[in-house]
Amino acid sequence: MKVFKNIAGIVIILLGGLWMLQGSDIIPGMAMSGNKEWLVIGLMLVIFGLGLLYQNNRPTTRLHGMPGDDLL
Repeated sequence: MKVFKNIAGIVIILLGGLWMLQGSDIIPGMAMSGNKEWLVIGLMLVIFGLGLLYQNNRPTTRLHGMPGDDLL
């Protein structure tokens, strides 16, 4: 499941980047070219994809043991 989330996050970032480039008219010739709405949508997708990658790959450390460990 972790690999799938990483792949999904990368694909979302790439798609968002493409939409950002089209919305800012860097990639011309498409229906979305020059439309600032797609620039904003692409930026939101990139942020979402980065959040997904961060959430999926963040280190999980425990500060304390499990409840009841001090009883042993």
